[in-house]
Amino acid sequence: MRSIKEMLAANHQWAQSKVEQDPQYFIRAAQEQSPELLWIGCADSRVGPDKLIGLPMGSIFVHRNIGNLFATNDLNSLAVLEYAIDELKVPNVIVCGHYGCGGVHAALMHSGTQPVDLWLDQIRFIHHRHKAELSALDKEARWDRLAELNVKAQVHNICRNTIVREAWKRGQEVNVIGLIYNIHDGLLKQLGLEFSSQAEWEACYG
Repeated sequence: MRSIKEMLAANHQWAQSKVEQDPQYFIRAAQEQSPELLWIGCADSRVGPDKLIGLPMGSIFVHRNIGNLFATNDLNSLAVLEYAIDELKVPNVIVCGHYGCGGVHAALMHSGTQPVDLWLDQIRFIHHRHKAELSALDKEARWDRLAELNVKAQVHNICRNTIVREAWKRGQEVNVIGLIYNIHDGLLKQLGLEFSSQAEWEACYG
């Protein structure tokens, strides 16, 4: 593990290289942010959004937690969504799960009363709703499929949220998209979860 001195040295090197390439880089970055998307992803260290989609600093407004959940009773999630849509006018909201997710695996394997266990109850509820489908799969396939179903559930939670529905009602562009990342090959996969209006969402979920 690198020491804090090594991390700071790397930071200084990076900042210097940015200025050498573009002297106005940090001047522009400090003025305002105008991100292209809100990324709701897993806290897993292998799933950093800037690396996955190659967008520069300032392009992604990020919210990450264990299991890429959008909990409708979580003030943190709600505040991030509200600020992204109402203040930053972010046009795209991406929920990105990933195969091999430790949170999904933990939800499959055990439950308890520790904070992480209580948080993962939300994934256990999804597992319970789809028990018949998931029970027919082997262990690895069940883990992968639950990760996909979890993304679907979070997209649903976002689309039914008042913040998004009010934005759609006033004609604001908000595209809610569900993706999953394969940690084995580095590729993102579409899940057929792309909604740009309440009518589109209701046609799928209604």
